[in-house]
Amino acid sequence: MKFRLSFILLLVVCSHLQAKIIMTPYLQAVTSNSVYVMVECDRPDTVTVSYSLTPDKWLTARSAVIALTDASPATYVHKVKLTGLIPGTRYSYFANQGNSVSGTASFSTAVVPGVPFRLVWMADCRTNTKVFAGISRNMAAANPVVAIYGGDLCHNPTYKAWKKEFFIKDQLDLVSQVPFFNATGNHEGWQQNTRAFTQGPASSSMTQDYYSFDYGDLHVLCLNYMIPYAKGSPQYEFAKSDLAQTRQPWKIVVVHSPAYCGGGHGEDAGMVIMTKEIFEPLHVDMVLAGHSHFYQHNLVNGIQHLVIGSAGAPLYSPEKAWYTVSQAKDYNFAVIDVSPEKILINVYNKQLVKLDSLEIAR
Repeated sequence: MKFRLSFILLLVVCSHLQAKIIMTPYLQAVTSNSVYVMVECDRPDTVTVSYSLTPDKWLTARSAVIALTDASPATYVHKVKLTGLIPGTRYSYFANQGNSVSGTASFSTAVVPGVPFRLVWMADCRTNTKVFAGISRNMAAANPVVAIYGGDLCHNPTYKAWKKEFFIKDQLDLVSQVPFFNATGNHEGWQQNTRAFTQGPASSSMTQDYYSFDYGDLHVLCLNYMIPYAKGSPQYEFAKSDLAQTRQPWKIVVVHSPAYCGGGHGEDAGMVIMTKEIFEPLHVDMVLAGHSHFYQHNLVNGIQHLVIGSAGAPLYSPEKAWYTVSQAKDYNFAVIDVSPEKILINVYNKQLVKLDSLEIAR
């Protein structure tokens, strides 16, 4: 009996020691006092994240949620929430599962209102990983503190596509240091792997399907193209109540499919309705979208509608509409500087040639 119990104990210990972190940890759902560290492993054994302001004092947090991917053999995304953090502060962190230990990286918590910050935006990075790798390096070189993505992170919702097209080295180098949010696109879909690999912040939506968050002076409504958004739907009603309640100086909406777009997939009738009935009356400043694979700046009734839509997906030809200010058939991403007084948007191609620049000021 003793031999059998010892043997079982040995198997458990060996299993724990052999547990393995299989991808560089990355960051999601940052706030001024919290962040999620996402750690993909080959086993469900508890993951511990150690984090610190100084090298001599480390705190720890453990797996809060474990999400199963559809990989075969199975993999597990451990979502470890770090709490009690100081706003606008840089922390170092690393993860371990048994004897498997990640490298050390760092991140910054969200700043408080009144403090300027820089974010980056890109969308539709699927398919051409060479282009996406270069854009990932360019975004990192811009030194942002947060990133927002517009969906279509991979060509299809399979585990293989996620790992081959989105979680490439240059992107992992970025998102291990810069937390990102994603407005789900039609290619990755709102399916098992998307739910496993992404984590939204807590918000009054009470769901991960769609949500909002504040970062400094910015309020961001993150919509989900794959969930009903027609008038009267829960997502439509949440958008209306959320934008009516915020008191942040700047309001932006991020979504995969744009309301206004000349060429490509064209206009999205449902988003046009939401724009006219919610965004315009509630004074949204800007809508960021992708879906059509080019750059296009559209201005309708005081709202800047930007289609910044290919960080790797095959390019489309834009067509000038009555509301189009500027456009380009090129791969693109944006660097956005937010302060209490203005939002400055600079759009670049993959060679870092500036395609456009615009400013929204009070």
